[in-house]
Amino acid sequence: MPKNLSKEEEQYLMKFGTNLRRLRDESGMTQADLVFEAGVHGNTVGRIERGERAANILQLEKIAKALDVKVEELFEFGGQK
Repeated sequence: MPKNLSKEEEQYLMKFGTNLRRLRDESGMTQADLVFEAGVHGNTVGRIERGERAANILQLEKIAKALDVKVEELFEFGGQK
């Protein structure tokens, strides 16, 4: 988990990660598949899904493209954006 985050920020990262996992599962991809298709570092996807890491905008674009979704869909969870 990134340092100096509020409880709310930690929860946001967890919700984001859960949504990413859902989208990845729906696409039929493993974490390894997504890492390869998105061209991100080997443990990035797992760390984002567990809420241990906040993705940067370039990673988000690559992940969305690999999942064939819009970047906005990565943020569609629990009625929050």
